[in-house]
Amino acid sequence: MANAAGFIAAVPVDRLKVWVLAPNLVTQDASIDYYYDFSQSIAEYTKTFAELEVNWQWQPVTMDDYPAIIDTIVAERAAGEHYPVVLNLCDGDEVNGTPGISVVQLLEQKELVYTGSDEYFYRVTTSKIPMKKAFDKAKVPTAKWEAILSPAQDTGGIFERLGTPIIVKPAVSGGSMGVGVKNVVYNEDELKEQVQRMFEGYRGWNLAADGIVAEQFITGPEFTVMIVGSGKHKRQCIVFEPVERVFHESLPEHEKFLSFDRLWEIYEDETPMPGDDSFYEYRLPDAALIEQIKQISLDAYIAVKGTGYTRVDLRMDQLSGRIGVLEVNAQCGLSEDEDYTSIGAILRVSDTSFTELITEIINDAFRRKIQHPVMIKDKPGAPVVPLTTAGRASRKKVK
Repeated sequence: MANAAGFIAAVPVDRLKVWVLAPNLVTQDASIDYYYDFSQSIAEYTKTFAELEVNWQWQPVTMDDYPAIIDTIVAERAAGEHYPVVLNLCDGDEVNGTPGISVVQLLEQKELVYTGSDEYFYRVTTSKIPMKKAFDKAKVPTAKWEAILSPAQDTGGIFERLGTPIIVKPAVSGGSMGVGVKNVVYNEDELKEQVQRMFEGYRGWNLAADGIVAEQFITGPEFTVMIVGSGKHKRQCIVFEPVERVFHESLPEHEKFLSFDRLWEIYEDETPMPGDDSFYEYRLPDAALIEQIKQISLDAYIAVKGTGYTRVDLRMDQLSGRIGVLEVNAQCGLSEDEDYTSIGAILRVSDTSFTELITEIINDAFRRKIQHPVMIKDKPGAPVVPLTTAGRASRKKVK
């Protein structure tokens, strides 16, 4: 693993317990329920914690029960039988009933060791509007953009200011929800029609809770990078090797991006790839671009005071060669399966297993609490064993 910090969480492994908190939402909509199906994640974490020989528990949480669940973890710590660590996967915006920032706030209040985003990083990246402002303030390259806060807003002259075409995205959204090929617009009429549609929501979900971001659509290759660590200690951050997301050659340039229909294979408004081909595949970027991509990604992470880990998405304008940040994703999805998330491809090209990644994420959580350790009751004869990683998984060749 490149630039591994080497931190060892010196906690008795037989006393450590990892609570994996996952957002739970049950609806009457098959498409949204599919989005919140964690079967793949449960299988991966089962394998990972078996390799680490660490006690763990998968715990779904809702907006109703997260306080009681966190109180249970606190009580477990007080009893001293386990040293609880929370692997927090909650990434909801809480507008549509999925837990997110409230979980982070309570974990911090209870002084638990937890992974991932702190409150500030969560807030500044949940909406693309404050995130884009942070990029601009720090002079991190990003596409020209404007906020649209109501369907009646006067957008006259926006194409002259931003360029053509424009892509419109919900300011608050995850997993490409609310983003499709119709979001790329070429004139005022198309823009107004699409903005109106977005303010009406998707399957009962509010997609305009914090407005809409209109930005210049960047035609060119797309990259993604993972970072583990805290932006305020940038020398300790692990910046993994980037990958390029290569979209199917049959797609026109204005459809080469992650649309919800094609990403989740719903195909309500869009078509699958010919011959049942993949929507996209991953490859290493041009070697001459790699260090620049990694540096811009780290600069963006620092600009939003990143904490825990992130996935940074970028694009390069095919004419100018300028690389710009699309977004920094707090609480990004974690998997070594490339069919589920680009993190899998990043791990592959970085020669890092999922177990190693989760170990480093947990160790980062301990770094953040190292100044204020929580004592556990001593148990005679309990060995203190470093929390280390298992062997590397087999690798596929990079295309």
